[in-house]
Amino acid sequence: MGGCRGGNCRDAVRRGAALVPLWLTALALASGCTPARDDGSVRADGEALGGSLHVLVAASLLPVVEVLAVEFEQDHPGVEVLISGAGSSALREQVLAGAPADVFVPADPSHLEAIRDDIGLSDAPVVVARNSVVLAVPANNEAGVTSLADLARPELLIGLCAAEVPCGALARKGLAQAGIEPVPDTDEPNVRSLVTKLAAGELDAAVVYASDTASMDAGASNDGAIVSLGWTAGTAPQASYAAAVLSDAPNPVAAHAFVAYLQTDAARRAFADFGLTVP
Repeated sequence: MGGCRGGNCRDAVRRGAALVPLWLTALALASGCTPARDDGSVRADGEALGGSLHVLVAASLLPVVEVLAVEFEQDHPGVEVLISGAGSSALREQVLAGAPADVFVPADPSHLEAIRDDIGLSDAPVVVARNSVVLAVPANNEAGVTSLADLARPELLIGLCAAEVPCGALARKGLAQAGIEPVPDTDEPNVRSLVTKLAAGELDAAVVYASDTASMDAGASNDGAIVSLGWTAGTAPQASYAAAVLSDAPNPVAAHAFVAYLQTDAARRAFADFGLTVP
């Protein structure tokens, strides 16, 4: 962090914001920010609710949060929700580097601990959903994969998430507990990238999240191109998505309202529709 810590680092970045506008623009485009409208403001808990809201979410949670963001904007038309989805570790580093962030929802609470230590969190993180890892194959399953043990077959094309992101760490932990040593041909930076390769038939099998194989009316993430074979050895490891507002959030009022919305019955139904479990 170049000798500065906590809010001081982010303040230094913001003071120099005029020097790096192209970097911030490129970051927003590369990370999939989704702009919305800003046509007024309403009030929540007696405070004005409006402006831009930067929400960073684990790639595996991106499809459902995009839907929830639209619904949140409908309730609060003065708010412009900007969503960035990527591997949790990559998002953590973006935040630590000074990228705009109001709400962070990684797939592993350890990333929030790093943010708390260096920047600070406004409140204790709140778990909003959970997701199990599963063995998945292309719909045609031409390789005849039937169990996790097939991940050790060197003749197959096997994919895992990189070890530093939650889906990769969970997969390796579960496979080690099952006594299986995988032979991955690719270690993808996030689960969305892994799902894309599996759906395209570039891999014979991969370990992804249950939500990636779910088919739901709300918007299937894979259109039936991949199929879950479950977790064939013991209990499947789970990712836990905890949402937190950063202590130096540019828009704290909207940020707290959004985290509260993620805990509503409507949000819980959306998480379930997308193949996740709710606490």
